[in-house]
Amino acid sequence: MAVGRNSSGTGRTVLLIMIGAALGTLVGFALEKYGIFAPFLRPAVIDIPSHTYIDFFFLSLSFGCRISITIATFLGGIGGYLLSRKV
Repeated sequence: MAVGRNSSGTGRTVLLIMIGAALGTLVGFALEKYGIFAPFLRPAVIDIPSHTYIDFFFLSLSFGCRISITIATFLGGIGGYLLSRKV
């Protein structure tokens, strides 16, 4: 890092959003285990199958991703974002 330059805080913001989302997910799992707010804690799944390919003449790439988001994850991420704005 150059001397005398301030960091923008983007990395810190992303990190706090991810930590908030993880903590929100853990709280959501705990609440779902005891049956509290169970209908609201069912995950919405975003799925890109692993047989998605990008094919060049010399290289073939395949990738996939599965994201499971609940209301608790979303609220935790929002909380992490708000925390990053205060710090």
